[in-house]
Amino acid sequence: IQATHQPHDVLEQLLRIGRRAIVSFPNFGHGRIRWHVMFRGRMPVTQNLTYAWYDTPNIHLCTVADFEVLCDSLGIEIMQRAVVDNAHRSGLGLRLLPHLLGEICLYRLRRR
Repeated sequence: IQATHQPHDVLEQLLRIGRRAIVSFPNFGHGRIRWHVMFRGRMPVTQNLTYAWYDTPNIHLCTVADFEVLCDSLGIEIMQRAVVDNAHRSGLGLRLLPHLLGEICLYRLRRR
């Protein structure tokens, strides 16, 4: 979803064509990304964000909260959310702080 020009239109069209949709995106609010920007002053290159800022196919980077606000504004129900991170094997931290600890977000959606 982050590599599309009009993510809100893409979501609306997905749910117009199908009753449900599954989307994923890298969480730009992840703690390691925040740390990198804050202490190094540069956009990070990570395992999930593998391009330099000037060469990335990602057009619209967002956080967990950004995406959920977009869904709410479009009348989209989040049926299920899974937030994963390679560094944190236990799911406890991801359930408590998904916006900070989750690298990749996966959502199952439908129209309200």
